[in-house]
Amino acid sequence: LFQVISRYHGGAYVVFSQELNDSLRAFALSGSYASVIGGGPAAKVVFARDVRVRTLADERVVRCERVLRRDGTQQAREALNAMIADVTLEKQAAIAAEFDEIHSVERARDVGSLERIIEPSAMRETLIRELQSMLD
Repeated sequence: LFQVISRYHGGAYVVFSQELNDSLRAFALSGSYASVIGGGPAAKVVFARDVRVRTLADERVVRCERVLRRDGTQQAREALNAMIADVTLEKQAAIAAEFDEIHSVERARDVGSLERIIEPSAMRETLIRELQSMLD
């Protein structure tokens, strides 16, 4: 019996999949997350190119690039680098949120990794009932 209460990623997502173990009973609380990789790491590693493309297309970065081309000063270069760093963090956060939105427990249920999603207020009752049925 496996209960997701917040997030589960990576090896836990694979190991605790009902698709791989017929005797596993897996539930998740509504609002929790499930994926092979979390949104933050996915944005930094898997979607690094997308982050870079979005960053370089951002109007703030484009404006700083124009200033650098016009002025060519060290100060303009530093301002551009600082803007790229700031905007990169924003774009990573946005892509992480998009990823986590898609990789919900609802999706895990739909692909068969979880049996069902329960409300937090029903967790105790559900776990007790499931444990009793397993012992019978």
